[in-house]
Amino acid sequence: MKKLLIIRSASLQQLDKNIVKLMETFPSEQYEYHMLTHEHSKKLVEKYKAIKRVIVYPYKQSFSAKRTVRELKNESYDVIVIPVTNVTGAGFFNVLQFSLTVRAKRRVVCNLVSDMWDVSSQRIWWMGAKHILMMVTSFMSTMFVSPLILLFLPFLLKQLEKKGN
Repeated sequence: MKKLLIIRSASLQQLDKNIVKLMETFPSEQYEYHMLTHEHSKKLVEKYKAIKRVIVYPYKQSFSAKRTVRELKNESYDVIVIPVTNVTGAGFFNVLQFSLTVRAKRRVVCNLVSDMWDVSSQRIWWMGAKHILMMVTSFMSTMFVSPLILLFLPFLLKQLEKKGN
């Protein structure tokens, strides 16, 4: 039997809707469902009959590649599902990065309307590289533009003050 892990990064209300589509795509006759969730929702997650194993994320903070789960260290999954609470998956990079700490053959993002798409580990790394590049670019731009603004802002304000009188 194949194994599927859901990293619960969305509300349970959304998961109620997503699980129907997940069961169609990954039938429980072929997949054993596991779910990783925070301690506070463990009991709520146990209501899903399809979930055979609930794994508690042992941290109070959000998912992070820096905070691995010892219980998943020797596990390997056929599919990891990352539910997201919007259409594009934007804002869930930390969960995608965290998913790289668990061995899996395939990673799937499931959005608000239960559309699903594969995301490769290379794509997740590329997203991280782009993120770092954007941070460096923003920092450099700020360092270049700030002195110019500080030099010319007093003159611009004086001009506006003169026009206002």
